[in-house]
Amino acid sequence: MRPRQRRGASRRAFLTAAAAASVTAACGEAPPSPIGLAARPYWEPALTVATGSLNVVRTLELNIRELGAESQTPEQFAAAAQARFETIGALGQALVPLSPPASAAAAHGHLTTAVDALVEIIPTLRAYDELEEPERLVHVITLQRRARSAIGAFAQAIGPGRTRNWLLATIADLGEFQFDVVRVPMLAVLVGPFDSETEARARIGQRLPSLRMSRVFRRWVEAGRFPTPDEADAAAREWQLDGFATRIEDVVDLAFTLTEGRAPSAGRWTERAWLARTDFDITALAASDQAELVVAIARDGAVAAFGPTGDSRWTRNLKIPLARAAVSGNGELMAAHGFDLLLLDSDGQPIWRSPARPDNQLLEDVVFAPGGDWLVVRSTNASSFGHVFAFGHTGQLWGPTKAYISAADVALDPKTGTVAVASSNRAENHVVLINSGGNLDQRFGVDGQVHHVLFTQTGEHTVAVTDRSMQIFDSARGDLVWQIGYPSSAAARLPAADTIVLAGPNGLAAFSVTGTELWQIPGLVVERLLVTDAYVIAQTSERALAVIRADGAQLGQLVTSSEIRAVAAAPAANLLLTANAERAIEAWQLPEIEPAAG
Repeated sequence: MRPRQRRGASRRAFLTAAAAASVTAACGEAPPSPIGLAARPYWEPALTVATGSLNVVRTLELNIRELGAESQTPEQFAAAAQARFETIGALGQALVPLSPPASAAAAHGHLTTAVDALVEIIPTLRAYDELEEPERLVHVITLQRRARSAIGAFAQAIGPGRTRNWLLATIADLGEFQFDVVRVPMLAVLVGPFDSETEARARIGQRLPSLRMSRVFRRWVEAGRFPTPDEADAAAREWQLDGFATRIEDVVDLAFTLTEGRAPSAGRWTERAWLARTDFDITALAASDQAELVVAIARDGAVAAFGPTGDSRWTRNLKIPLARAAVSGNGELMAAHGFDLLLLDSDGQPIWRSPARPDNQLLEDVVFAPGGDWLVVRSTNASSFGHVFAFGHTGQLWGPTKAYISAADVALDPKTGTVAVASSNRAENHVVLINSGGNLDQRFGVDGQVHHVLFTQTGEHTVAVTDRSMQIFDSARGDLVWQIGYPSSAAARLPAADTIVLAGPNGLAAFSVTGTELWQIPGLVVERLLVTDAYVIAQTSERALAVIRADGAQLGQLVTSSEIRAVAAAPAANLLLTANAERAIEAWQLPEIEPAAG
């Protein structure tokens, strides 16, 4: 559909709505006021559309660079662009009712060109998904470049001023590059035929890292692409030996070459610092304090490790089901756990010869002691009754805890090695302190079912969090010192301070260890809660996270490229990590906090 036709269709939809209003009036309701047909203000909404369009252009350009650098596959590029469809659609809707004055006719023409180019990306990518024609991705890149150029022309047309200067400077910050594309003939090995994708998955199983029925060759699954007939024939024979029928078809790949003319300026904190891809669906993330080691895992046992800039370190399949991972503060060790526990070094080599299974329950938490000399493990079951164990480099040190201790949460005092266990069992709610040798050190009752337990920095105080309140105890005596009646479902302590952050039905709030409320954001609905040295991060929807400074000032909102599957933080680096539905890890560098003057 041509841009002129599409604009006309949108305006016809607008006029249809006006006609419907006339029908309503004929049925006895008051006719709409003619004031609604008066000239609308132009520049403020037009600049909003221009800014939104530029944000989409920036995002697309980041993905184009990743495509050229081969850190993103064409399918991943398409998925990342599709995540912007809703935003692009909203820009088109916002443009339709604008009526520019005569003085803005030229600028409006450029703005329309920019939005039309972005809108055309939507059917182009949908056709790519349906027909698997790689040339359509080239057209997406062409449309992005057209939109970028048109926004620049819009900025020039609005005349001198701060707005034009800001738009032009933002475009200049993107840098310049040459993007060349070459068609590469390939041979695709197809396996099938299958009646459905379900049948294909059942029969192929884990033989392929990912599986999708071909849109072009119906009922067949593409098993690989090869440059020569000999390689394609050899791959097909392997499948035939496993009892599968195969066929080989001519297909076309695109080879992308990106030549950097001028590097982009440092992005805003809402733009990715780096992106890393995996070949599996990520279910959990973990990172060391400074992001020296970042780990992603999958339920089937796949593990991928990355360095502080997203550089790939190693990948392994541990061949056991996994639920979570943990990384020691210095990044020298990692633990992967499900029903079994594996301890690995930073190169992915096992510390133990075989996995440990301390009991037959899911291992929910692993907490490393400073330096990684030992770690604490918490198990759980459907009734939330679990145990706590300690492990060192040679194996299990102590545990399980006694039967009267249920384990809803666990914390480790970095100063003394004391372990705090949150326990609610048969209406008995208490916190149990266990010394580093595995012996009972202290036990004190808690008002309400305890679901989180924390230590202060020095370990002098133990914090018990229930669904009704936060209670702070003297760790040595077990005496209740302060109590804050703030119901919560999630809690965390800022690593660099004794500030306790609580999220619950009343919103998000922070308290001092003496019970003083430091700040509050009423009504904020929090799905996940993380902290770094300087920030509080609250996931508020499947793609959005609210970022708040430690003093309660709201930095802003972060929107990921697709649905968030896992989150983690490198606290000392103030780095936020999200794993998305496109099998990618996105790293977001939160800005450095400027020290107060004086």
